Order: sequence, then structure tokens, then C-alpha cells
Amino acid sequence: MASQVIALGQEGYPESLMRLPDPPEGLYISGSIVPQDRLAVAIVGTRYPSHVGKWVAEEIAADIAGAGVTIVSGLARGIDAVAHRAAIRAGGRTIACLGCGLDVVYPPENEDLYRDIPRHGAILSEYGDGTKPLKYHFPRRNRLIAGLSLGIVVIEAGATSGALNTASWALSYGIPVMAVPGSAKSPKSAGTNKLIQEGAYLVTSAQDVLSFLGRETECIPVPFESPKHFAAAENTLEESAVLQELRGHPLSADALCERLPKMPAGRIAAVLACLEMKGAVIRTAAGKFLALAGQATNGKERS
Repeated sequence: MASQVIALGQEGYPESLMRLPDPPEGLYISGSIVPQDRLAVAIVGTRYPSHVGKWVAEEIAADIAGAGVTIVSGLARGIDAVAHRAAIRAGGRTIACLGCGLDVVYPPENEDLYRDIPRHGAILSEYGDGTKPLKYHFPRRNRLIAGLSLGIVVIEAGATSGALNTASWALSYGIPVMAVPGSAKSPKSAGTNKLIQEGAYLVTSAQDVLSFLGRETECIPVPFESPKHFAAAENTLEESAVLQELRGHPLSADALCERLPKMPAGRIAAVLACLEMKGAVIRTAAGKFLALAGQATNGKERS
């Protein structure tokens, strides 16, 4: 497949990944990352889902994609593949993160997705062509899935599922974790049920996912609306804090993290995405952020 290599800091490099503690020095990308992809939700889960798990994943992914939110996953068999296909069928966008080179079709049964996803989003990897899908590549792949997303949804995951590793990365970045509950008697739901016990938000539909993220990040309106409605929204306290730092002088995302140490990097990423959508900040050619004149910094309390 046709691909390009984008170095850290170059135009086209996903901004959300720049804020990770250990971003890839370069990415191999087939397809394209667009501004809309800042609004993204990851859907991950078991490679061997039940019929119910497939149905739930397909419905949630299709409805989220239909609302204009990009679906991120790992192009694995099972829940990942279901989520990618559902997003494409819904006319939405999807991003796949690989644990191998772009020229290695893994697993083979997802060959159609290797052709289709670049036309509806992007396939990306930090591994060069010819790199095999070795076991230790996938935990690092999982950090990219988490880093690209405003939140992750886990659908059917066993007690040792790799999806739990993705959830762990998300939590370390301050990114919300959601999980679909399952039967207490089903090994396929042992991991998701444990996530809920430990504080993950219980979801059963796309409405649950987008409503939760709308409250947590205030980046996805509730009920869901198009980005044109963002500008009218009042700034939150977090947005006001970021705007205050960006007033009069541009700062990089890393500099913002240093100035706002109590705000996790994942939260800062979400806030910057919201402020860009609102037109409250601009990004300079150097990749820094600057508040536009006249932007209010008095925020509202969260309920």
C-alpha cells in the first residue's frame, strides 16, 4: 500500500501523540489524519467475541462514527475488525494502529480493511516495512490507540486481554476508560467487569459513550451536535486555565503541561482540541498554541 513517513513534529504528525511521554520518532502512515480526527474514540476488545459482543461493538461503532467521531482501534481480529468495518459502513472515519510494518497484512483475514481504511481514515505504525507482528510490539501499539483517543471503550475482554493493556495506557494519560458489562459467568467479560469494578464508566450504547465524553471532556456536545455549535459553548474552568496561559504568547503542548502540572497531559490534549474547534486558539507554524484576542477566561464549574 502507498504510505508516507512523518517525523515527530512534522506537519501531518498526529498532535495528540506529540503529547505522549514517549511519542514515536516517526510514523508510517497510509491514508491521512485530518483535523476531524481530534474527536476520536477507541474501541477495543477480545479477538474472539461472542455473537452478542460483535453486535454490540458494531452498533456502538456505527453510531459513534455516524455522529462524526473517528473510531480508533488496532486492526486485530475480533472486536477491532468489527469496529473498523462498522465505522466505514456508517460513512465515518477510522484509524488503525499496527504492531507490525504497513506491508505486513496481519491477521490475513483483515486484508480487505488494509485496502479500505486508507480511503476512510488512516493506518499507521511506528514500525518500518517488513517488521513482523512480534508479541512485544503490541503493548507499544496500544499506547498509540489510547493516545489518539478522547476515551476508550472496552467490549468483551478476558482477564488477560490485551485490551486491558490499552485501558492501562489510557488511564496513565488521564484518558477516560469505559466498558460494556457482561455476564459474571462469561470468561470473555472478566476483564470488562473488573474494569467497571475499578471505576471504569459502564456503557451499553453510543449515546452512553458520547454523553459521558461530553460531560468529561466537554469536547463532544450533548446531545451530539456538529462542531459549528462548539463556538457558542461557555468555556470550562480547564479551558479558561489553558487560555490564560496562552494569552499573549504561544506555547507548546509540553510547555502547557509544565505550567499546568495538576492537569494530565491527556486532559490538556482534549482541552486544546476543544478550543481549536471553538476557534478560541490557533496553532502556529511552529506547532505552538496561541489564544485569540477577546477570548474570555472566566470558566464555569462542572456539575
